[in-house]
Amino acid sequence: MGYHLFDGDDMVVPGQAAPIVLRDYQEKARAAVLAARDRGLHRIMVVMPTGTGKTTLFASLIDEFDRTYKQTSLVVAHRQELLQQAAKRIIAMAPRLPVGIEGGDAKAPFESRVVVAGVQTVGRPLTDRLNWFKPGLLIMDEGHHAPADTWQNVMRRFGSYSGDCFTLAVTATDHRMDNRPLHGSESAIFEDVVFRYPLRQAVADGWLVDLRGFRVATGVDLSGVKTQLGDYNTAQLARAVNVEKRNWIAFQHWAEIASDRRTIVFCVDVAHATDVAELFRSQGFAAESVDGTMKPEHREAIMHRFQTGKTQVLVNVEVATEGYDAPEASCVLMLRPTQSWALYTQMAGRGVRTLARTVDGLSTPFERLEAIRQSGKPDCYVIDVVDVSTQFSLTGPPEDEDMPKKAPAPASAAGLVGLPPDFDLQGHSLFEAAEWVDELEPRQRAEMFRRPMSFDDLSTVLSEVDLLRELSIPEEILGVSRLAWMKTGENEYFLPCGPSRLDGDRRARILIDELGRYNLSLESDQMGYGQMPLGDDLQAAFDEADRLIHMTFPDCGEIVKANAAWRDEPPTASQRETLRRLGADPEIIGSVQTRGQARALIESFKLGRVRRRRTGR
Repeated sequence: MGYHLFDGDDMVVPGQAAPIVLRDYQEKARAAVLAARDRGLHRIMVVMPTGTGKTTLFASLIDEFDRTYKQTSLVVAHRQELLQQAAKRIIAMAPRLPVGIEGGDAKAPFESRVVVAGVQTVGRPLTDRLNWFKPGLLIMDEGHHAPADTWQNVMRRFGSYSGDCFTLAVTATDHRMDNRPLHGSESAIFEDVVFRYPLRQAVADGWLVDLRGFRVATGVDLSGVKTQLGDYNTAQLARAVNVEKRNWIAFQHWAEIASDRRTIVFCVDVAHATDVAELFRSQGFAAESVDGTMKPEHREAIMHRFQTGKTQVLVNVEVATEGYDAPEASCVLMLRPTQSWALYTQMAGRGVRTLARTVDGLSTPFERLEAIRQSGKPDCYVIDVVDVSTQFSLTGPPEDEDMPKKAPAPASAAGLVGLPPDFDLQGHSLFEAAEWVDELEPRQRAEMFRRPMSFDDLSTVLSEVDLLRELSIPEEILGVSRLAWMKTGENEYFLPCGPSRLDGDRRARILIDELGRYNLSLESDQMGYGQMPLGDDLQAAFDEADRLIHMTFPDCGEIVKANAAWRDEPPTASQRETLRRLGADPEIIGSVQTRGQARALIESFKLGRVRRRRTGR
């Protein structure tokens, strides 16, 4: 029998459908997929964040495969909501194509050029469902599920491995909680990820709202909860976290910072969700719980009330994850700890969509970002409820190959952008924090994984980085001069030339005047040598300065050489003591790695130019 996809109001009439224009990154993804087909690949992935239109992308590809290659398409998903969502979008993109659904009692008509099917329906062993359908394109929605047996049955059955059917997996994350490989090795399921659009870039481009992270410490101990297939044992986890004290602490923190926000709460099991929803209701908030055991019509009614605002807090168990669109949600409360970055990414992704029509028709990131800022949803809060898990190491997401290969700590908002999972964002933007961390050198970045840190601590760490940068040879004169000049101002360079028996300490300065001309000043404790013009050419000016310094201070030798071996030696005890006497912070002293840096820092203190800790940005 045919399957009625939509009510009358949902029907798309050919010739009356409003054109859907692909965004720039969707165009790039589409081109990457078609190029991969042309170069002979058969099984590929596209990774794009939740809210960036993966369904629109593959609907466009389905239309292209029908027009250009005269091939039919099969879309496979694992939830009924995803089947409906995909079918509607395909008809909106290509209303000329007959689309059918195959799942449960619904059977796609034989005239279908596109079939959207449930993986449990067409992936069962020995099933005869869709035996008549021979697709040239297979779309695997939420393709990180591909290693599962039913999905593998689909791939083998419809020719993904034989080359008879070009296969595309679309997903927000290519990480598996069981660590089974999706790509990157000969034994992997997919040959390549042909396009990747990072969450951080999508936010910067103004397509998604910013995320702000909060942490709530509970004191609940997860050390006794076992790990199965890359995540916590559900029954043990539920017993550990569904306790009155933990639920109350989480609620109090939410009420303090997000009581005016539409919120999705993630829980471990049905009892946990029921208890949490009752807690919210007892405190006067409209809250309902939803889970997969409910009848579809009951579940849909609850979720509809949340979308309309009648319900403020939606407490759920594995329902409001993949494929659930809730642009109205501006807070995500993580009451369900997980070691799976795939699951965490899906949960956090429920809050990143902009409100409807906020960025539509705007052509530049600046316009979109400003529209988001002015909208009713300028950002989304992600509240991590953090427990004690002492047996775990502070690792990042699976692709962070430099981190120890031990059992991971629970996933967190900070870890989404490469920060330590226990990093306290203190309500700041994930991406603002990531930009600060980009400035860190490898040593400072590694230090973040060795001790608990917060956003406020970054100001101290970055002060160290700024200071060490100031103590190094300025980038603009690397390769220009052989001497160890320091930049002490926007248009000023300084070179300590060491003491002599007669002159005491000697110094050289290069000043750039308002016309861009370089001038050299030489002086010592005993006398000044006047100012010498060097011209307006950078290379010629420093060449002449080097010559004049060696002519005036002929014994400065190794003291001023930028490549002198002593500069790379560890700081001496005498240098550290001198820095302590000059009032340097212990953390700054500890950040100095070489004798050259220590000497430059001492000179900076003498000049009164040491940069103090940041208080803001």
